[in-house]
Amino acid sequence: MARVNLTGEELAEMLVQSVSGGYVVEDVSQMAFEIYTEHGRHLTSKMNNLLLTLMVMEAGPEFALSESEFFELISEVRAL
Repeated sequence: MARVNLTGEELAEMLVQSVSGGYVVEDVSQMAFEIYTEHGRHLTSKMNNLLLTLMVMEAGPEFALSESEFFELISEVRAL
């Protein structure tokens, strides 16, 4: 059975779920990794790059997005 690419709205909702208890970089990074491993073959290249940006946030503070930057990214994702 062929899997259809995720929509930007679907991806955004998955990512927003990761901050339902508050913005925690590690939670966002983990959710991005889970989405990437589960849906990686069904992502557009733009979605793939955005998820990689979120996954690497755990590597250090220089890679972490602020909460406002995260929600700006979510707005971009919704528009995909």
